[in-house]
Amino acid sequence: MPDRDRNTSSRISRAGLILTGGGARASYQVGVLKALSEILPGREWPFPIIVGTSAGAVSASILAANVTRWHESVSDIEKVWANFRVNQVFRSDAMAMLKAGGRWMGSLVTGGMVGPPKSLLDNSPLRELLSRVTDFDAVRVNVAHGHLRALALCATSYFTARSVSFFEADTTIGEWSRAQ
Repeated sequence: MPDRDRNTSSRISRAGLILTGGGARASYQVGVLKALSEILPGREWPFPIIVGTSAGAVSASILAANVTRWHESVSDIEKVWANFRVNQVFRSDAMAMLKAGGRWMGSLVTGGMVGPPKSLLDNSPLRELLSRVTDFDAVRVNVAHGHLRALALCATSYFTARSVSFFEADTTIGEWSRAQ
């Protein structure tokens, strides 16, 4: 094998960090990220590809916006999860729940003539949280400057049961679509 092939710095890293969903699992992920920041002090962000699903997407988006200062962003993520409340994900007040339940019942009783809501619950507070804690313009800048190869945030539609990935990536990574 030629010497240049042995030199890992000459290769494009495809190492990725995948942060899964599952609510409370995000707090465990914060612990792992804190350990990584202690093990790798002063080092560049080790994962050029970041993928997050559900609760993991919150942490993934914060990291992707801050890969050049990732040690500090782990503290930011810890603060988000330490202060996390249900009302930051979906509207859980009585009126919102009654409205969602009424919409589902209307759809059921009319045989679908009244369409069901687009989601199980009104999750607009999650959009507000992500906008507040993540600078998505910084994600684009980090990708453009080569600090990050890709960020993918994955979601599943309750209405269609299809999985969708939103991504920002360098020009070597193209869009894809596949069944299942």
